[in-house]
Amino acid sequence: MAKQKTDVEVWIERETPHVRKALENASRYFGRGDALTVNTLEAIYGQESSFGIQRRTRGMAGAAGDFHIQKATAERYRLTITKENDPRFDIDYASITAARYLKDLNGMFGKQTKLAEGRVTIPITNILERKKFVLAAYNLGEGRVAQIQQLAQQVGKDPTNWDLVKEFLEATKVDPDTDRNARKYVEDILKNELEFAKKSSADKKVKNKRPGKSEGRCNKGHWITKDQHHIFICD
Repeated sequence: MAKQKTDVEVWIERETPHVRKALENASRYFGRGDALTVNTLEAIYGQESSFGIQRRTRGMAGAAGDFHIQKATAERYRLTITKENDPRFDIDYASITAARYLKDLNGMFGKQTKLAEGRVTIPITNILERKKFVLAAYNLGEGRVAQIQQLAQQVGKDPTNWDLVKEFLEATKVDPDTDRNARKYVEDILKNELEFAKKSSADKKVKNKRPGKSEGRCNKGHWITKDQHHIFICD
């Protein structure tokens, strides 16, 4: 009887040379201080759209495309989203946007950062622990993760320990499915990332090559309100 393939093994079979190159190039936005690699991108790509199989609807305001990026998040990185032309459905644009967002999330939780609605992140010095918060923020949004950090701190819990902080998700009035899925999301990404590291042929050393000047990170910008949504615009 043939052994059943894992999700990662199925996703690797879908990883064409073009996809692998796109993910490797996107990983160049990562650095030594973030614990993020091309395998992180592979794990998120698999978790979000099963390597491009479940991409949802072009032009929609919610999460869509290869990396299930919200329209408002895509606009932070100067992507124009329409029904006719949605770069979230282009693996090159999508993977770079996802990598830039992850890198910026790492920066937000690496130092005290003021977010929309008066929320402030609490710095996490341990890069492996910080990665859990970065992944949670990719799934939930940085504002909600900063909120549960603050709730944990208010009752004397360590706001830099994900296992303690995640217990406060329910207090933010998320529905039970969102709460459960967010916890599982972080666990699954970390688990699948390790499997990708063992089985994927993606080149992890590409991370050491910096992106060109025209592809600079969005570490500075400003917030605007559009259609009742808070949007961060790169300066």
